[in-house]
Parts: sequence; structure tokens; C-alpha cells
Amino acid sequence: MLKLIAFAPAPLVARGWPAAPQTPQARTYYVSPSGDDNATGLSQSTPWRTISGLNAKMADGSVKAGDTVLLQAGQTFFGKIRPPNGTAPDAVVLTIGSYASGQQTARPIVSSYKVLTVPSGWQRVDGTTWSISVSNANAGVTHHGYDGKQGGGANIGFLKVDGQIHGRRCFALGDLAEDWDFYCANDVLYVRATANPTTLATDLRASCDGACVQLRNALRITHLRLEGSGGHGMQGTAVNVRADDNEFAELGGSVLKDTTRYGNGFEAWIDSADVVVERNIFHDIYDTAFTAQGGPQSTTGSWSNISLRNNLIYLCNQSIEFWSAGAGPGFVNCLVECNTCLYSGYGWSAHVRPDLNTRVHLLTYGWDLPADITVRRNTFYDGKVAYRYSATRTTPGLVCSANLICQRAGGLLRYGQPQTVEQWQAWTAAEQNDTDSTFWVLPDDAAIDVAAAWNQVVGKRSGCTPPAPPLAATSPK
Repeated sequence: MLKLIAFAPAPLVARGWPAAPQTPQARTYYVSPSGDDNATGLSQSTPWRTISGLNAKMADGSVKAGDTVLLQAGQTFFGKIRPPNGTAPDAVVLTIGSYASGQQTARPIVSSYKVLTVPSGWQRVDGTTWSISVSNANAGVTHHGYDGKQGGGANIGFLKVDGQIHGRRCFALGDLAEDWDFYCANDVLYVRATANPTTLATDLRASCDGACVQLRNALRITHLRLEGSGGHGMQGTAVNVRADDNEFAELGGSVLKDTTRYGNGFEAWIDSADVVVERNIFHDIYDTAFTAQGGPQSTTGSWSNISLRNNLIYLCNQSIEFWSAGAGPGFVNCLVECNTCLYSGYGWSAHVRPDLNTRVHLLTYGWDLPADITVRRNTFYDGKVAYRYSATRTTPGLVCSANLICQRAGGLLRYGQPQTVEQWQAWTAAEQNDTDSTFWVLPDDAAIDVAAAWNQVVGKRSGCTPPAPPLAATSPK
């Protein structure tokens, strides 16, 4: 039984960071659904209107490092943000955040969903199959929402049907077997349904490939909700990046290559440096909430000064991942601290993935390069398969300490090794890691209750700032 309780937290606001240095020419721009992309954008009464319009202003140099772009709170903006690439060493950053509108302070939504609620957009293929064009040319005709202008519009990661995610993507039309199974080919989405899908659901959406925000140098993203991408929330190689007080939700599932699907919350690719990811909420993600990965091709062969702190992560397939390939100094001064990670491997993607053994909190794949990674004072609560999964026998340079590790009775600590949570002393001695961590044995028949788990563990790690309480998660299918 999946029990998800929604909290109504106080509005989250950007806090903790000093104001970014401003150039004398720095400006603040506003974006609102009631705006006009041909307006000046310089006041709340003359805002721009769309993500595409904002991207054009960033591409032509009108918006640059030192400026601030604010999206109207409580509103939805369809599209993918493509910031300019700032000068890496600069302390001056481009900030993209939100502004309050009256009493409305909720995070504005940057959405990659196509909305498929036009009845005439659907065509019957046979008695149980319906099709719809998701091409860019048919935006506003067969579908609304994301118009595909930033790419990925026909590579669907999952369907969201009246709030429920359906993630079973098939790779042949004849494989559609269950209601809401889907298949993509030639800008057409095929869905198994007993009738026109718009008669079966009030709200029907399809997630589209690509990152909601492309990482660029000298960038801060704050107080936004990034949703509906079949790819990542934020991804790229960049220097001097901050992501704080955001919500990364309902992401991943698009095809990367052949039949391999993918999609993370925040992905720092190799050559990234000076990256801080703090006080965000991650949930309902196909792969992992946070990953630092890459290789073998790179410029520096490293990730330097990467910090993941005080985030809340739940119902992702994995919580945190590291892997490296190629040559170079590898991971340098990387810190994972004070994060609360709940129920890895219990989300929507667990029902549709081929690699079911990776449903863990801490995942490491290739380990070609040196590592200086500290994982301390985190809470790892109920990994479906295990607390950890490692593709290599050893992970030198990965040091885990002072964590709270909670597994169900008989639950594994590391996949492929026999020790259960009850045998933590033997396991920590053998691993030479987590030797000062705390281990809890959870009831093996406990219901999955995100809110209760958060209440149980919040404040248990000394020196940590408790994360925000969980929001309502999406019921998986």
C-alpha cells in the first residue's frame, strides 16, 4: 500500500545565499502568462510571456550574467529554459527565480508536458489503439502545452493520466497490452485505450525529452518547480552553478538510445565545478535524484567542489549516484551531506525498468578515476533492494560516515553481498565505511508512508538543517 500524505508547507523562498554581485548594467526581468514577448519585460506591468520568448532574449544577449529573471509565482510556463553560457570564473551569475503575485508565492512551474486533451487530435487505429500527432507543427492543433521548440517533443517518457503516472513504453506497436501503454514512432504517439482517451481522462499529459533547464556557467536557479521532462530536470557541464529551493518532480523515461531509457533530477556531467545543490525537493524521477557522472571524453577529467546538501529526496529509483570513466583527477572535494532520502525504488519507474537490482539509495557504477567524495550525516530510509549498489567491488575515495541507514528486517545493505541490516557490524567492518553510522531495522510489512517516514527521521542528524516536508507525490502505475 502506498500512502502519500500531502503537507501544506509554508511558501519556500530563496534564502541563505548572499546576493550575487551585480554589474552596473544589471537588470531584473519579469515573465507572466499575461505578458507580451515584445514588451520590455522590465516591470511586473510589462512582463514577457513565454519561455520561448525568454530563451530568445538570452540567446541574443539581451539577458546576460548579472541579470535576474523572475517568473510569476503560482503560474505554469511550458517550455525548456536555455540560459546563455556565462564566463566560468565570474562571480557574477544569471539568476532565474520567481516573484510573488499578490498573496501567491508558490513556485512557478516550468513544464515540459504536452497536454493531449483535444478530442479531435486522437485517431482510432484499431479497437484498442489510438494515435495522436505530437509533432511541433501540430502544436496548438492536436495538443497544447509544450510546443517542442526546444526539442524532444516526440520522445515521450511517460503519460500522466488524471494525476497518475503510466510509464510502460513499448518498442513495437504490437506490444501494447495494458491500458495506457504507449509507443512512439515518426512524431506519432500510440496509446492503448478502450475509447478516445479524452473520454477516459480529464487531464492527459505526455512528458517530453530534454532537460527542463540546461546547465550553463555562472547560473543560479531558485524557487522553481521543474516537471514533465522525459529527460532531466537540470543537466550539463558547468562551472559556478547554484540550484536551491527548487522542486524536481515527475521526470525521466525517454529513450536515450535503442531501448535504454533515462532521466535524472540534477546531472552534473564531467568537467563541472563549483556546483551547489541545496534545499531542493526531488521526487518521482525515473533514474536518480542527483548524479555526477561522465567520461571518457572530457577536458579536465574531473568534478571539483560539488556539494549536495539539505535536500529531500523520495520515490526516485535511486537517490544519489556517482560514476566516472576515462582519465584525470576524478572527483575532487565532493560533499553529500544532511540529505533526507526516502523510499528509493518504490516510485513509478520501478514498475517499468529492466534493471530492478539498482533500486537503492547510493549507486556507484564505473570507478575509473580517483575520488574524494564524503557522504555524511544523511538519512537513507528503506531502499527497495538495498542501501547501496556498486558495479565495482571497491570504490576507493568514497567515504561514508555518520549516516542514518534504515532498512526493513532482512533488508540488504549492499546488493550482491549477504549482510542484512541486522548484520551491520560485520558489514561495516568489511566495507571500512559507515563504521560510525546508525542502523535501524524497520518492520518488514510497513506501509510506504512518505510523510510518516519524514516525521520519523527529521532532525535525527545533528548539525543538519531539516529539509522541507514532503509534498504530495504522484501515485505510480
